[in-house]
Amino acid sequence: MKDRFKLFSMALCACAFAACNDNEGVDGPGDGDKSPVQYVVMSATSDGTANYLQLASDPTKGTIDPTEANGRISFDASNPDFVNYNNELLIGMNYPSQGGTGGYSYAWKLIDGQLVQHGNGIMLDGDVKARGFFNDYLLGLSDQAEDNNHYTRVKYVKVTEFSSVVVDGKINCQDHSKEPASQMGNEAWGVGDIAQYGDYVLLAYTTKHLVQDGNYTSKAASTRAKASYGTDLDNNFYLGVYKFDPTDADKEYLKYQSMIVRKSEDHPGKESGQIKGNSRSRTETGIEVVGDKIYLFCQGGKNFQTNSLRVPSAVLRISGSNIQSGKPVDIDSDYYVDLNDKTGDRYLWRCYYLGDNKFCLQLFTNPGMDGYTEGTHKTFGIFDVETQNYTPVTGMPEAGDINDIALAYASDTDKGTVTFELMTTSGAVLYTINRNGVATPGTKVEAEVIKGASLLKQK
Repeated sequence: MKDRFKLFSMALCACAFAACNDNEGVDGPGDGDKSPVQYVVMSATSDGTANYLQLASDPTKGTIDPTEANGRISFDASNPDFVNYNNELLIGMNYPSQGGTGGYSYAWKLIDGQLVQHGNGIMLDGDVKARGFFNDYLLGLSDQAEDNNHYTRVKYVKVTEFSSVVVDGKINCQDHSKEPASQMGNEAWGVGDIAQYGDYVLLAYTTKHLVQDGNYTSKAASTRAKASYGTDLDNNFYLGVYKFDPTDADKEYLKYQSMIVRKSEDHPGKESGQIKGNSRSRTETGIEVVGDKIYLFCQGGKNFQTNSLRVPSAVLRISGSNIQSGKPVDIDSDYYVDLNDKTGDRYLWRCYYLGDNKFCLQLFTNPGMDGYTEGTHKTFGIFDVETQNYTPVTGMPEAGDINDIALAYASDTDKGTVTFELMTTSGAVLYTINRNGVATPGTKVEAEVIKGASLLKQK
């Protein structure tokens, strides 16, 4: 990476900043077990002053106590978010939210069965809404507006080095003289999910209303893009195809190539909608690559207009002749799944790949109800994209006994499992769901606030 793109790079001494071992060299959770496969359990204090990372080689048993300093790693973050790179690196993304102050972001890996910081601490300089990986780059996008110009801010980090971050990329989202905005009427767009397919980066577009903003006195600068529960066009599916160029002199690191559009009005009875993301704004599911096929998990829901069409959660596919010279060009006409029909009229929130063509679906709890109120997505099921069979998950606590399900999750496609950290009415606990649709409670966590779980395998 060229020096002029290195906006921040600084080596950290042991405990010079906030990510450090509380008690170096003393046995604690994970310290007595040097397993090359470890689950990382993240928790925090209720006042937000501290975040902790602890290890458990077996998520099905035992207890983790974050108040025990031995073997614990502290992560000083006011608004932490965690993302996993190929089960090799755990990245703790730290950025401000709603005007707050962000701190350093860090990455960790396993060495001798223990968490060790990888690379340096970096400053992300603002929020990240959608994120995904392209080769060994972590790409982060967030919606921004300056005057009347709505755009997507592009950041990237080379994760194998984790020594610097580029934060100054831009994609214009409301130039209606050219694609993609030209196909979206009078609306702008943001990004719901990012995924890599071969040499291309795929962006799931989410449409946004253009509204008058009273903060601007200039008539020419009075229109901005506003996120909302739905928009006039959110019953249409839009997918952008890009090339990634980290050295672009114009800072257009994501280069637009083409887009794929599927309008629900052209498919009566087989409506699909958009990949919108989740209620906490951070997204990493929806565009799912399985071998040489691309599956598109669209959340659906009711759009902005009163009494307008309510589209189901649906699964689409891109494969075969609709991928030309490695480039996705169209949606398969012979593949469509209405997930509401499969799941007892429950809308999709997120999905997690388990291997063997099976996904764990996290669904909104109440039948027929979508929406973005926290704590409502407590129902799980297993969906096979090949057979299109759906199996409800058994063994999870009753929805009324679950206070929260942390965003960060541990996925092991070799074993066909996904592990979540739940805050239940009786305390925090790890639950593991397998491909057969059976959930099993495991490690108890004596935590005030849960941040999730992740899986690392020593390379």
